[in-house]
Amino acid sequence: MDMKLYGQADFYYAVSKQILSRLVDKGLITDEQRNKIDILNKKVIFERYASIAELEVSS
Repeated sequence: MDMKLYGQADFYYAVSKQILSRLVDKGLITDEQRNKIDILNKKVIFERYASIAELEVSS
């Protein structure tokens, strides 16, 4: 069963951005690496989980 929870993509993406910021702050990754990872995270997260915008349009 494919269960999509309301706004999960938005939540997961916000968390991923916070984690990336902390990694940059600690010097574990560069800004360039953060940008590349962020693009990939956004693509994967919004493909797999429902976002608020998607659910509002479909209702």
